Parts: sequence; structure tokens; C-alpha cells
Amino acid sequence: MQKLKIKKKWLRPAAFLFAVLLFMGNFLPSAVHADYRYDAFGNAIPSQYSYVAETDYNGLQLGIGAFSSPTDLFVAGDERIYIVDAGNNRIVVLDAEFGVEQVLDSFLHHGQEVSIKGVTGIFVHTDGMMYLADKDGGRILVSDMDGNIVREVTRPDSALLTESSTTTFLPRKVLVDSRDIIYMLSENSTQGAYMIDANGEFLGFYGRNEVQLTWKRLYEVFKRRFASEEQRAKMQNFIPVEFSNFDIDKDGFIYTVTAFSESPQTDDMVKKLNPLGGNIYSMSFMNFGDMPDMSGDAPVYNTSYTDIAVDEDGFAFALDAYSGRVFWFDDVGIQQAIFGGSGAYLGAFTQAVAVDTLGDAVLVLDGTRGSITVFEPTYFGEIVKQAFILFNSGFYAESKDLFEEIVRMDANYDWAYVGLGRACYEEGDWEKAKFYFEHSGISTGWYSAVKEEIRNQNMKEHFTGIFFGIIAGCAVIIIAGKLLAAILAERRKHSAG
Repeated sequence: MQKLKIKKKWLRPAAFLFAVLLFMGNFLPSAVHADYRYDAFGNAIPSQYSYVAETDYNGLQLGIGAFSSPTDLFVAGDERIYIVDAGNNRIVVLDAEFGVEQVLDSFLHHGQEVSIKGVTGIFVHTDGMMYLADKDGGRILVSDMDGNIVREVTRPDSALLTESSTTTFLPRKVLVDSRDIIYMLSENSTQGAYMIDANGEFLGFYGRNEVQLTWKRLYEVFKRRFASEEQRAKMQNFIPVEFSNFDIDKDGFIYTVTAFSESPQTDDMVKKLNPLGGNIYSMSFMNFGDMPDMSGDAPVYNTSYTDIAVDEDGFAFALDAYSGRVFWFDDVGIQQAIFGGSGAYLGAFTQAVAVDTLGDAVLVLDGTRGSITVFEPTYFGEIVKQAFILFNSGFYAESKDLFEEIVRMDANYDWAYVGLGRACYEEGDWEKAKFYFEHSGISTGWYSAVKEEIRNQNMKEHFTGIFFGIIAGCAVIIIAGKLLAAILAERRKHSAG
């Protein structure tokens, strides 16, 4: 009985400790939350950690007072970090070590003070000029590093622009290319990005989304043909979804993200656009968002991209405002990993509003908490990155050792098997290439190609034997035929005698 009393004595404290640990689960470091990615068929699979949150910074830590409703961050070519601290009406500039370099809390235009409270986006050009997208003011402000507004870009006067709601001029995000052409995303504009040259002339719209054709929309089109005018007026109009954000890489390719999609995995929510506005991310086996859970037993994940950043190697990081996750893609659009999340622990966010890269690090701005979280690549993440840099550059043999290391650490990495298959294919090891392509499950084209090579190789190796075998067979048939004819002739002769 005494032993039983001792057990009961510890039951209540143990239950209390378990409840505390369960409660604190949401506040533990991100290391307890596994990364994941989707395979080519839309199945979520756990993954090795590719990026881990190392630290975060807020205004109080930096000694400049708390950030208030920050709306954007931008990392310039010189690795200076710019934060739009809209609630405090200022731009904060940090160095690469997160030391405060400058706090711009006063902007002047023609001697008059200008508020940047309505600024939602920032881009810093190679000449050091800051381009501020002022949505509330309906303008783009161009400022030097001393806070002097040297130029104000307003709605262009062009016959190409109408007063319709699809051509509103309410700048949300802005970027500038090497030709000094301004690209601007406007609130409630579905035509794509405005293109404005250095003289303020409107050049046209760039790269708008197209309406995705679905069975539901086909049915609506069919119904519309037989509906009355009154019924048509009540029907939903199919208009393109506007871009939510964009970025530009060193080669001038523009990357865009979209905040809404009925099919997050299959729709082009993330795009890489060429100079003509065509999407380069157009190959199959791509997953751009979370797979909605339609079972009813779990919440449905609605991917809502709010920002995208591209690093020096062409890798894109798309930030999902709905889940606080960062989706990582290589320069041809292959999904590499998903990390981050929603919550109150390091590496998760309350309101993820902006993302950018600083060297190999990924920075995420939380608008509610007013903090910048710094993600650093793990050993696995570094290997993945180097392997795909080589692979996408055509150095298949050089990438082989890296892909073997990836498979050793993560046996479910299907694209690593594709990389190994290509390496073996280039080396002429057809059997191994066939094994890797088959194991990947997504290289049907290359699998067929390597099987053809194996057939050709078998033909070459056995051609002599086959050739002489055919000749010998023909000779045997001829000789046998002659012998049979002679025997038959002899029999006929005896019968006649």
C-alpha cells in the first residue's frame, strides 16, 4: 500500500508538468518543427532542415525604439538593409551586421516635409536612390540618402490608360531595372505591372496573370450563354488575379507571386518572367503552394504569397502570409524546401510581410512583432544549393558527389535521383542511370532515353554474333532445303521405278 501511495503522490505533479510542456510546445525553438516539401505528385513529405532561424532583431534591440507596422524590407547590392517603418514615418538603414547606419525620419520635397506613412514598398537602385511606393499618395517618391525627394512619379498621362478600375495608380510595390525603367504594382490593378521610363512616359503593362481555365468556369461560361441580361449582371466576372509582389535578379528576370489561387499547387502562383513577360517556370512536376486539405478533419491551407526574394544564384524564396512559411525554389522552379511557420517561437511569425536575402541568409520581416528573423542554411541546405547550381549549369558529373550526399541524408529527395541519373547518363553508365531515373519516379523522358541507349548498346555488343548467327541460320535453312529436295526427288525416283 505504501508503494501505491508513493505513485499517487507523483501523479498530480507529473500531470501538471506534462500540461506545462504541452502548453509550451508552441513556444519551443523551431528545431522541434520539421521542414517538409512536396514530391512531384503533390504529397507532403518530411525533409531535412535546409534553413534554421538563428536569431531575430527588433527596434528596441537596435536602440532606435520599437518598429511600428513595418511594411517592407530591402537588401541593396552593397548589403545595406532598408526597413520601411511606416508607423513611425521613417526608413531605417542597417549594415550587413545589423548595426544601425541611418534613421531617415524626415523627408523634404521642394522644402516641404513629406510623410511616408502610406509607403508600402521600397527599392534601392544601384545608384543609391530610394524608390518608395506611396499607395496612399498615389505616387512613387524617389529620394536620396539624405531624405531629399528628387522626383515624384504620378499617374502617367497616356492614351493607353483609362479611368477604369483596372488601371488604378495606387503604387504598392516598385522595382527598377538596369535601364532605369520603373516597374510598379498598383492596388486593384489586374493588368500586370506598370512600366514607366526615366522620363515618366508610360510604356505599357508587363506580365499580367491569365485567368485559369477550370471546369467550374467552363460551366459558368455555358450558363452565361443561356442567361438573361439580368442574370448575367449577377454572375461572377472572370478577371485575372493581380500580382502581390515581385523581385528582379541580376540578369533582369522578374519574379512574381500571387496572393490567391483556387489550386495553389498547380497554378503558377510563382513565376519567373522573361523580358517579354513569358513565364520560364513552365515545366511539369512543379508545386508552388500548400496542398489544400479537403478531408474536413483538418484546416484547409490557403497559400497567400505576400513577397518573393531572389538571391545571387537565382534561387527564389516566396513568403506565404497565410502560414508564415517560406517556399524555396531553384532557378528553374523546382521546389527545394519549405521552412518557417506561424507562432510565437523563433522561426515563426505572426504577420509575415516581407522577405529578402543577405548573402546565403534569408531575412523575414514580421509586421506585427516588428522584428527581422535571420535564417541561415544548414549543411544539408548548402549541399542542395551547390548541387543544383552545378546541375542547372550542365555540370552533371561534378554534381554527382553532392547528389549522393543528399540521397544519403534524405532518401526521399526525388530530384537528387534525377541528378544522379543525369550524371550517370553523361558517364555512359546506362544501367545506373536507368536505376536512378526509375527510382525518381518523375524522369519518364530520360528513362525512355536511357532504355534506348541500353538497346543500342546491346545491339552493338552482340551485333557480330547476331549477324553470323543469322548467316549460319540462313545457310542451315538452305542446306536443309536442298537435302530435303534431294530426298524427295530420290523417293519419287524409286516410286516411279
